[in-house]
Amino acid sequence: MAATRVPTRQRIINTALELFARQGITETTTRQISEQAAINEVTLFRHFGNKHGLLLAVLQECLQKYLLLTQVGESLMISGVSSEGDLSRFLSYYIKSSVHALESVPELLRSLVGEAGQYPAASKQALAQGVVQVNQSISHALKELITQADLDLPVPPLKLAALINTCIMGYAVIALTSDAQAIWSNQDDFINTLVDLVGQNLDQVSNLNEIPEATVRKIMLNAKQQGAMPYAIAYLLFATGIKVEELVRLRRQDILVSEKARLLRIGGSDSDRLDGQNSAQSTNERVVPINNKILGHRYGSAKSSPLATYLKNRKDSQEAMFLVDEHRPIRVEDLQRFWFDWCRDLRNPDGSEIALEQTRHTWGIEMLMRGMEADNFRIISGLRPSEVKLYQNRVQEKQAINQAIALDA
Repeated sequence: MAATRVPTRQRIINTALELFARQGITETTTRQISEQAAINEVTLFRHFGNKHGLLLAVLQECLQKYLLLTQVGESLMISGVSSEGDLSRFLSYYIKSSVHALESVPELLRSLVGEAGQYPAASKQALAQGVVQVNQSISHALKELITQADLDLPVPPLKLAALINTCIMGYAVIALTSDAQAIWSNQDDFINTLVDLVGQNLDQVSNLNEIPEATVRKIMLNAKQQGAMPYAIAYLLFATGIKVEELVRLRRQDILVSEKARLLRIGGSDSDRLDGQNSAQSTNERVVPINNKILGHRYGSAKSSPLATYLKNRKDSQEAMFLVDEHRPIRVEDLQRFWFDWCRDLRNPDGSEIALEQTRHTWGIEMLMRGMEADNFRIISGLRPSEVKLYQNRVQEKQAINQAIALDA
């Protein structure tokens, strides 16, 4: 069977993109494009008018491919979106894919920046319209995710999409035209910071729902029966209140030792972790004590907790704190499967399924119920003042109910 013939116009665009990306726009001539595409130069002019017309067609082609990256929302919303974590995973995927797409055509991007002043007004307007299309597409996915996760957004989805894409383009330009490491330690540092920045502007705790003490005990028992690592993970979730995304990034060196307790360093860049820094110097970094007592039940001591026992029995030299099948760092999907198994036969008092993020709610409410000051709680939880207020309101409600019950005794 004969190979599918590429239409002449598309062949010219493909060839131009290849040459623009390899040697830049200025250094590429219409003659070079015509020769490599095996067509007459007059044919090129008949299709595109001039080099700027061809460049516009190439950019539109790139934008169409870029738009495909924004259509991953539905595929990521398998079995329904239920938390801020789903939005974070979507953003991480989209930002990383977008940066890689831009970095795949370095010379084209450098030329676009360097020669922007030479473009006719029509080309600038068309390029701007293409960017608007990208923003609109990603905003639709964001709106669906935010709606299904029941999160509050302080700005319209379209403005958030425009802000995200502007940051992506800015990072790509910096990375391709200068020493990006002077600003960001690596690409993951930029991506994680941007995802965290967006996440911090969402109301992640609008519906606080702690897990009852008896249910927590059952979850811990179910995790223990699965093995040392699941037991250590369940313990850490209830003992520190960390997010799922924070737990999967943990490294062994994130455990800090003090005279009276074990501490956990959360956040910060990957380069900080690799450098072995043991203090919370980064603005995105915090230190949380690892509690031995969870809702009145003590799980060993600092030296003999489920986490300490798991790490003590590890024979490998990998840096990740939790490994799946003893070789691969744990992922969010792995953690969700564990949680499903632990809570398979358990429900909240209202009959609803127990969500993974309720471990954070349970820990936070317990800390305040035990007398922690709000300002100190804000520091170790990483929550905003408005979010801490929601926890305080829930604690006041519980204390009022307890006092009313005591008065009736």
